[in-house]
Amino acid sequence: MQNQLLIAKNISKTFDNVVRALDGVTIDVRRNEVLSVVGENGAGKSTLMKILVGVYQPDSGELYYEGEKIPFPKNPMEALERGISIVYQERGVIPHLKVYQFLFLGLEGKFTRLGRLQLEKIIGIAKSVFDELGVKCDLGSYMYELPLSTQKMVEIARAILSIRLAVGDSEASKITPIIILDEPTAPLSIEERDEFFQYILNLKKNNSFIFVSHIIPEVMKFSDRIYVLRDGKLVAYHDLSTEKVTEDQLFREIVGRVSYYELYSVHEYGKAEAENRPIILSVQNLTKKGYYSNITFGVREGECVGLFGPAGCGKSEIAKTLYGEISADSGKIIVDGKEVKIKSEPHVRLRVGIGYFSGETGKELFLYWPIRKNISIVNFEKIVRKPFKIASVISFKAEKELADRMIKKLRIRAPSVETECYSLSGGNKQKVSVGKWLEKSPKILILEDPTIGIDVGAREDIYEVLLEMKKKGVAMILVSDDPKEYAILCDKIILLREGTIQKVYDNGEFRRVMEL
Repeated sequence: MQNQLLIAKNISKTFDNVVRALDGVTIDVRRNEVLSVVGENGAGKSTLMKILVGVYQPDSGELYYEGEKIPFPKNPMEALERGISIVYQERGVIPHLKVYQFLFLGLEGKFTRLGRLQLEKIIGIAKSVFDELGVKCDLGSYMYELPLSTQKMVEIARAILSIRLAVGDSEASKITPIIILDEPTAPLSIEERDEFFQYILNLKKNNSFIFVSHIIPEVMKFSDRIYVLRDGKLVAYHDLSTEKVTEDQLFREIVGRVSYYELYSVHEYGKAEAENRPIILSVQNLTKKGYYSNITFGVREGECVGLFGPAGCGKSEIAKTLYGEISADSGKIIVDGKEVKIKSEPHVRLRVGIGYFSGETGKELFLYWPIRKNISIVNFEKIVRKPFKIASVISFKAEKELADRMIKKLRIRAPSVETECYSLSGGNKQKVSVGKWLEKSPKILILEDPTIGIDVGAREDIYEVLLEMKKKGVAMILVSDDPKEYAILCDKIILLREGTIQKVYDNGEFRRVMEL
């Protein structure tokens, strides 16, 4: 096609002569588009992107740029010279650098004369680039002072600037940069995501983007075309300008099965299954000045209540108050008929039956501990033996059996229970986190963004575990930015605005209001 910019054809890649990461995958990138590449962890997305930017070399395949066959880049600098750059999922900013310093990090050699940095020239170029690309921030601010969405915009501006400097002034105006965005919105709120994508759509006039994401609604809303990878193979392709694709269809292509959302839509899931069970948690007039006021609700055994609303509505602070990370100013928290001191700490809340599960695995896990220790840390009573009257010892056999059981049940991909958690994928880290709570089975489990940043397959595995816990009688409170997560897990949803309760929906009403 006339507007084809880059074609990666029949790409294959095997690691250690065993793991077939890519098997004959072909994609093309066109001018001025957002091309999405989707799939579960292990589908081959990251491997393909790293081949395009020169981190890996393929075993076989061909690369064409504007119709001309070219060699694969041998390193990221060669990729920059061909107009390709990547913004990785992990926050790539250096917090204590000023914006203009971060923008030119690693590029200083091009602006050094007689051993001195041409600071005025750098700041002038930075201002010009930001004006052109629509980045609105103070060049003298430190990166940590910027909102996350603005930090991502600065990273993209840096990627575009790096390409321009690599190809040279004479060629920069002739090329269309290709910017790979690897899960860029994972740490962003809904409002920040909208701002970020407006920025991308504006930049699309002069750039092409490859968008790697697990968030299907974003892919559907902002993509021009979509490639679907599964187990290293290309299994589906969609041009959204010429065909209609539903989120459920895309989900089935990614994971090869029906989603929990689609399943429960068919079976009218969400009719208060717990309505005749006793109230296990009662929150009465809970108030924290500046965050929320007079919050009152109850949660029954086996019921999930969602706290829903825009950023700043107080939902996260309420969740953290119930867990004990934040202290309320006034009000009551009653668990199983007994009042809990509102100033008590998380370990006290855990003893009375309140657990807390966040999708931020850096907070949930001891990343340099093995899986077995991370699962047993809140299940100590299950691995301690008392062979003597005055002493207790840890049964490492019981600890290993507990971890083995969770690995099998949750389909955690890891060599053994001794695998340190830092080496696991995001989805498998979160499975370890939820596994410790499945084994603990607390009376109440606070869920805060439980599936943030993980692929759709791992997300479904976590939903399966949480729904199983509900059936066993565990009460839950959900805080999330994903309306469909509320539709899958919650029996009722409390709408919050500016720290106060506005309305309470049952599951069916919420689906209708949100047009799900």
